[in-house]
Amino acid sequence: MKKSLVAVSVIVALGAVWTGASWYTGKKLEGRLDSFIAKANTELKKEFPESGIELQAKDFKRGVFSSDVRLILNIKAIQSNDKGVPLSNEEIIFKSTIAHGPFPVANLKTFNLAPQMASIHSELEQSNTLKELFKLTEGKSPISLDTSISYGRSLSSIMNLSPINHTESKENGEKRVLSFSGAKIIFDTNRDLSAFSFSAKSDELSFSDPTQKESIILKSIDLSGESKKGNFDIYIGNQNYSIGEIAMHGISGESDETSLKGFKITSDLTEDKDNLNIKIAYSVDGVKVKNIDFGSGKFVLGMEKLDGESVRKFTQAYHDSLVASDELSYDATSYAVLNNLHLLLNKNPQFSIAPFSWKNSKGESAVDFKLSLQNIPEEKNALFLMGPEKMIRTLVQDLSLRVSVPKTMLVESITQADILDGADKAAAEAKAEQQVQMLTQEGVKKKVLTDENGVIGLNFQYANDKVKLNNKESSLHEFLLDNGLVNSYDDNNGEQDPHGDTDSE
Repeated sequence: MKKSLVAVSVIVALGAVWTGASWYTGKKLEGRLDSFIAKANTELKKEFPESGIELQAKDFKRGVFSSDVRLILNIKAIQSNDKGVPLSNEEIIFKSTIAHGPFPVANLKTFNLAPQMASIHSELEQSNTLKELFKLTEGKSPISLDTSISYGRSLSSIMNLSPINHTESKENGEKRVLSFSGAKIIFDTNRDLSAFSFSAKSDELSFSDPTQKESIILKSIDLSGESKKGNFDIYIGNQNYSIGEIAMHGISGESDETSLKGFKITSDLTEDKDNLNIKIAYSVDGVKVKNIDFGSGKFVLGMEKLDGESVRKFTQAYHDSLVASDELSYDATSYAVLNNLHLLLNKNPQFSIAPFSWKNSKGESAVDFKLSLQNIPEEKNALFLMGPEKMIRTLVQDLSLRVSVPKTMLVESITQADILDGADKAAAEAKAEQQVQMLTQEGVKKKVLTDENGVIGLNFQYANDKVKLNNKESSLHEFLLDNGLVNSYDDNNGEQDPHGDTDSE
């Protein structure tokens, strides 16, 4: 009996402690929620000043073990109607139930025993703004969100987007069908939003018109990324976007299918002590039109040694231009971009396209381009008064361009394009071979292209006032003169350039 009383006493004591801790956590959470929302609004205004979005918390009702609150996304109207009257603001409201820590009841149901400040379950609230969206999900909340808040104030959220299978019928008998398998989105961030990660996956999204036999289908959608604030108050990290297949049927009156498989976009922004480096890659594993396989391709854009402080100033100037006006002004934004564009060219940045490639059944072509710039002059207007020769010497440190295209690969691509337009295959192939041969002969004759081992090539390099085109070397002036880009006189002093009378052969 004594042991039973002790056990009961312990349970009562633990219950009291839990109740007290939950009550205290709920009280503490209300203040921290306001602090987090204020921080979120600061970041939203800083990173997306043109969005007009503001987060609010209203109707907080605190209980012992849980609290209720309405989290509101207020979207400021930035447009007017046809009569010039500003449109009203819109609100998107999340009804939220907050289970207090240290052991939120909602987490105990899933046997998650890790101590947390709170666990929040949120669903969209019906409103005029979201009326049409709720129709698509037959009155169910299109979004449900479960968020865990640690005592270190980091957030971990799982958002589920509801499946949709909606048919809209028109008076003329036409139908529009929207089908969506649903999606799961995971988002994690630290207490001050200086680091975050996300992922989103969905099996399928499709739009179709059964009466016209038209459809667009996206399969295996996968998005992910990790970012953190770097030395220059700019988010660095990587992002990956991929769609397993994009299929189009009956578009533009064509009955055959057009499909892209393995479409991917990746970006990687890194930094060192002084610079930012950006690499963005686009690729597709296969393109098929009217059952013709056009092949696969890749395009990689690189920007290296961008001066970090200059990029920060450019970004700040762009943001300031957006915040300065209540309405978005294309002219003001364009002016801010152009007026500060020189900042991105400070301290010898490098740009590259390496590679830009395309591959079909007959071979693979590739283009590699690299450009290193010199410091842009402080007097920017002087650039507009320069001739092409002086401008190149002033701005370009070195430049290279390499092109290689197998002739069989080029013939195949031209043939496929003609077949797509309805040409006979044999006639299209004969025509393509003739066109490629003429192109090659003309390019070789002008010493612009090479023809070696069945590959059309071009190799251009510029550095230290010297140009090398394929196997021919010349000064910059000679090269520009040979190609009719300058006359034989120096634009600066009007005197005969010593290269002007030199035979370039």
